[in-house]
Amino acid sequence: MSDRHEVISAFLDDEPFNSSTLAEALSEPAGRDLLIDLMALRHLMQTEGKEAPAFAVRKPRRSAPRALAAVAAILVALVGGYLVGERRGEMATSGPPPATRVVQAPAAWQDVPLGRMR
Repeated sequence: MSDRHEVISAFLDDEPFNSSTLAEALSEPAGRDLLIDLMALRHLMQTEGKEAPAFAVRKPRRSAPRALAAVAAILVALVGGYLVGERRGEMATSGPPPATRVVQAPAAWQDVPLGRMR
């Protein structure tokens, strides 16, 4: 870095500097451009004592109804699932369904000897 860059940086940092060197540095267009660039950069980097920009602090207002609707949907799904499970549980424990047809066994059984088929 040249002396001109250092004197401009010292000026911005509130450090001691030579005023004649600063005047020479700012008399050139490159020195003025450097001063503007350094001021913009330091302005962006300084956050002490300043609040955050408005776009970072903005509280979304539309998300509250959406969040409430999502919570309501989850609650409805949980309660509905619980009630369906309870109903199926009651149906399963109520016993077997009534018979619709009764099958009669034949009157005579035949014994088949082991190892032989008819």
